[in-house]
Amino acid sequence: MIQSLTPRPLMLFVLAGLVLAAAHLGHAQVPSAESKPNILFISVDDLNDWVGFMNGHPGMTIQTPNLDRLAASSMIFTNAHTPAPACAPTRAAILSGVHHARSGAENVYWGDEPRWREFEALRDVETLEQFFKNRGYKTLGAGKIYHSQAPPWSPTSQVEPANWDFYYPSAYISHPFQIRAPEDVIYPADVDNTTRPGGERGWWTWGPVPVEDDKMADYHVVDWARYQLGQEHDRPFFLAVGTWKPHDPWEVPQKYFDIYPLDEIVLPEVKDDDLEDAFDHGRRWIHQWAVDNRQWEKVVQSYAASITFADAQIGRLLDAFENSQHADDTIVMLWSDHGMHMGEKENIEKFTLWEESTRVPLIVSVPGVTRPGTSSDQPVSLMDLYPTLVDLAGFDPPSHLDGRSLVPQLEDPERATPPVVTSYQFTWTDEPVIGHTVRSERYRYIYYPEINLEELYDHDVDPSEWDNVAYQPANQAIVREHRQVLLGMLPDLTWDAGEPEGYAVDGDGNIRKIGYRSY
Repeated sequence: MIQSLTPRPLMLFVLAGLVLAAAHLGHAQVPSAESKPNILFISVDDLNDWVGFMNGHPGMTIQTPNLDRLAASSMIFTNAHTPAPACAPTRAAILSGVHHARSGAENVYWGDEPRWREFEALRDVETLEQFFKNRGYKTLGAGKIYHSQAPPWSPTSQVEPANWDFYYPSAYISHPFQIRAPEDVIYPADVDNTTRPGGERGWWTWGPVPVEDDKMADYHVVDWARYQLGQEHDRPFFLAVGTWKPHDPWEVPQKYFDIYPLDEIVLPEVKDDDLEDAFDHGRRWIHQWAVDNRQWEKVVQSYAASITFADAQIGRLLDAFENSQHADDTIVMLWSDHGMHMGEKENIEKFTLWEESTRVPLIVSVPGVTRPGTSSDQPVSLMDLYPTLVDLAGFDPPSHLDGRSLVPQLEDPERATPPVVTSYQFTWTDEPVIGHTVRSERYRYIYYPEINLEELYDHDVDPSEWDNVAYQPANQAIVREHRQVLLGMLPDLTWDAGEPEGYAVDGDGNIRKIGYRSY
C-alpha cells in the first residue's frame, strides 16, 4: 500500500469571512460542522496533457481558455498520473480509495450496476461520496463520475443510488440522451468503414455535427450543476460533475472544428522502430489504419475540437460557480481519469503504460490555502484525491486508503513526493498481460511479469519515451529502486533474471524485439 500521511486538518472557513494565512494552516483546528467547506469535484473524461496550461502537444496550441483560467487561479500538478489507463478501473479506484492493483479490479468494465463491489477488497469500503454523505454532506452528482457506457447507446452507470441525495439525470443513467443514435453514426465518408477500428457500426468515429452546444449531453449536465450552484443549501455539499467529452466519438459542433483547420493540424512526432524495445499494447494497428486511410490528421483535429468543446462546458460551470454565493467556501478539484495517445508511440487510444496515457491534468483550488498560479512537478496519483479532500475538510481518513494527502504540496509545491503506480490488464493480446508502471520525478519504469519485460525511460533526456534503457548496466540501481516501489504495493511480485520472452538483449544492454507479439 502506498504510504498515507497522518491527516492534519487545515481548512478554515471562518464565519466572519476571515481567512488565515497559508503559512499557519498546519496549526489550524478541526472546523466546526457549520464551517465545513463545500466541494466541487469535476471529472473530464479522456483529457490528456494537451490542455493549454500543460502544453503537452509542443507543435500545436489547443485552445482551453477556461481550464487555463482555473489553473491560473489555483494550484496545478504537472506530474499527476492515473491509477489505470482506462475509465472503469480508474474511477472505481479513485472513488473507493483502493488501488485496483491491490483489489484485483484491473479490468472492471461494462455494466449497469456497481460490479466493482464484487471484489473482496471493495465489498465494504466507504466510497468518497459515501464518506461525505455519512458525515452530513449533501451529495449531488451528474454525468460520468463512476464508469458508464457511451451515450447514446446504453448510458448506464455504476453509481450506487443510496450514496447520493440526487443524481442527474438518474443514478441509473449517467448522461442525458444525445442527438445521435447507432444508426446515425457519422462515419468517415472517405474510407471503407468495414475495416474501420470498432467495426462498421462501432463507436470509433469523428467529425463535426450540425447542431449547437445545447443538443449535446454535456451541456445539460453542466446546466443542472449550474442550477445547483445557484441554490442555497442547508448543509455543505459534495457536488460531482462529470463531462463525457473529449471521450470518443470525437463528434462535436462544427464551430469547434473551425478552430482547427485541417491544413494547420500538426501531428505528434513518431520515431521509426520506436516499439522494437517495448511492449506495444495491441493498439499499434489502429494507428496504422489511420495512417493508411489518411485519417490521422482528422482524428487529431476531432480530438482537439472535442477538448475545446469540453473546455467551453467547463467554462459555463466555472462562470456559474464564480458568480455564486459558494465561491468563497468551496474546494474545487478538477481531474481527468487518464490520458490519450493521438499517434505517439504508434498508438491512438489510451490503454498503455506510457506517459501520454497515464499523465493527466489535476487542478486544485482551496480558499485560503492554494496560491494562484502555483504548480508542483512532483509525482502524484489520482489515488490522492480522496485523502486530500478528507484532510482539507478536517476529517480523519479511513484506514483503507491507498493514496496520500496532497495538503503538504498545497502548502509547499516543491516538497518531494514518493513515486506513483499505474497498473492495467491488457486483454486484447494473445493472452491477458498485466503491466505495472512506476513514475518518479525523473523516470518511468514499467514491468510486465508474464513476459518478464522491463522498460525504463529517463525523462530528463527522453521525454518522448523513445529509448528503453532498463537493461543498460549503468541503470540497474535505478531499476531496483523502482522495483521496490512496486513491492510496496504488491509484495508477492517477482522478477525473472532471464531475458524477456520474445526479446534479445546485447552486451551493452540494448534490447530488441525478435518477433513476440508483433502487430
